[in-house]
Amino acid sequence: MPSSNRFALSLLPVVFAAAASAACAADSSESSAFSDGRSSGDSNNGSTANPGSSSGNAGAENGSAERAVAEADVVQLEGGRLYAMSRSGTLSIIDVSRPGRLAMLGQAYLPGEPFEMYLRGDLLVVMANGAYTVTGQQNEPSRADQGETRGSGAPASSATRTSPDAGAGVLVVDVKDPGLMQRVATFAVPGEIADSRIVGDILYLATYENASCYGCGARPRTMVTSFDVSSPAAMRQVDHVAFESGAQYGSSWGSTGFKRSIVATNERLYVGGHGELAPSYGSGPNEGVIDVLDITDPLGKLGRGAHIETTGAILSRWQMDEKDGVLRVISQRGAGYTANGFGSPEVQTFHIWNTRSLQAMGKTSLSLPRQESLKSVRFDGERAYAITFEQTDPLFIIDLSNEAAPKQRGELHMPGWVFHLEPHGDRVLGLGLDRTDPKGHLNVSLFDVADMDKPTMLGRVAFGSTAFNNDQNITAYEMPEDQDRIQKAFRIFEDGLVAVPFSGGSTSGSGASSCAGLGGGVQLIDWSQDSLAKRVLLPVAGNPRRALRNQGELLAVSDSNVTSFDIARRDVALKTADLVIGSCEARPIPTNNGFPTNGFDAVDDEYHGHSLHCAAAGAGIGARGSLWAGAALGLAVIGVAVRRRRRNG
Repeated sequence: MPSSNRFALSLLPVVFAAAASAACAADSSESSAFSDGRSSGDSNNGSTANPGSSSGNAGAENGSAERAVAEADVVQLEGGRLYAMSRSGTLSIIDVSRPGRLAMLGQAYLPGEPFEMYLRGDLLVVMANGAYTVTGQQNEPSRADQGETRGSGAPASSATRTSPDAGAGVLVVDVKDPGLMQRVATFAVPGEIADSRIVGDILYLATYENASCYGCGARPRTMVTSFDVSSPAAMRQVDHVAFESGAQYGSSWGSTGFKRSIVATNERLYVGGHGELAPSYGSGPNEGVIDVLDITDPLGKLGRGAHIETTGAILSRWQMDEKDGVLRVISQRGAGYTANGFGSPEVQTFHIWNTRSLQAMGKTSLSLPRQESLKSVRFDGERAYAITFEQTDPLFIIDLSNEAAPKQRGELHMPGWVFHLEPHGDRVLGLGLDRTDPKGHLNVSLFDVADMDKPTMLGRVAFGSTAFNNDQNITAYEMPEDQDRIQKAFRIFEDGLVAVPFSGGSTSGSGASSCAGLGGGVQLIDWSQDSLAKRVLLPVAGNPRRALRNQGELLAVSDSNVTSFDIARRDVALKTADLVIGSCEARPIPTNNGFPTNGFDAVDDEYHGHSLHCAAAGAGIGARGSLWAGAALGLAVIGVAVRRRRRNG
């Protein structure tokens, strides 16, 4: 894997003319006047459930103070500044230090499609997919030399950024002066970035290589690469380990058999996925595998550890969890490539003698009311929760107090199924879907799990579109993230406020983008101990991805806009400011010839070849051409790059 600056990724500062701003955002006048952006107001993020920069799995993703585990995100909020990435290719730094006021401090195009980022002091470690073409050329708006700005300012095309054979990139950006962001380090990365963690001062990057992409290996594989980011400006590659698959492509695993999910502690990285054999259709060898990597070396050296077979494939990070020296796993044969799986989901536990030696401890099969497919899993201390689904959704509770003898306890049946679970003591909140609900296909449910033998549902709030009659399209399009990242978007704040970004939309036989008020936004819900109350839907242009608390307001971030709302009253949407950060693009419906694309969902070809319109609600934004035309106009007017650019829309 190349580790030098063989191909330099560039940043192009963007200047938007006032006319372009007016065309792209209906209420840009509500944004504040120019600001020097140096205020150091408290960001007041206010989330305890799932901050994007912290752990995902309870128990597994933890770390000591010396080597804490951190996750990347598409947003970072610190020191009165919001750093936000857009799928359309922009990185924006926004002054959010004063309520009711959004001021653009600086903006740059990134090569390819931005993936996620880490903020380390005045430096951003930025990851992007599609940063290189299939021939190894930079996928950037213009040529640049050591940060010098040149060119027209047009971003790489959407088709180029999302090509499965394109290459990825990791770059370090100096953001001390937001008006003149500078690239200080660059790495070309073959394949597609799948996930990452920073543990201590080491970045662990998991990438997918399909054997056809630029610089990739001869066979499909997942690659884990370590980088030393103790001094991000002098970032360097340390080590890499490849996990090739012998899966018989074209069989039931389709073209995804080499893709893995990861879970990290400060000592180990668990890399879970499909087994190396074709699926056995319920009567043969195990279908899943977990490879363990030793990451205890503070300098980033990787050590191969145990290789574990599991009953079913590991299709989501939430299926794996480490607690007190025990690895716990829930899986099922056939999940992900059949409608209802084969046999029952199985709970397996393994004693961790060391990273190289894990010994099977306990195993139990869940007793199902009918043949159903495993959909989601969540571990929480001495418990685990599992969701299966055929026509109704059972929630199962597994007692892990004796990990050598896992025990199935109570179960609860409900319509639809739960995509993601967030435990909070003897209450659990779930983000789910039910395509038969006329009030909306998305929902948030509240469960009482105090009695492990008799769980109950205390309430459910439905919202969202009713446009789709296919579960996979709901999860892949309306949900803001896949299962491995959904906890970064589904926010539960300290005061009981629940915020759920989601996309509305419709299908179209053409790839044309449309932003005709299709109903996306951020749904607010109030949670008390025993009840849920539906509050206002906050209208947000574009495809909403994140919701953050800041200075008593809520910041909603989509691919095209950042919008702030006063949420002192939650029965009405009180927008205080709006700022354009990117463009609204149509997104193709993910299909894979009938094979799974992500999570536990099987895909059909109901909308094969169609596109999903981007969502827009409450604020107009022009088609992509208007945005880039505005950028070009701004550059033509200014003529040269200036050191500080301050603008408000």
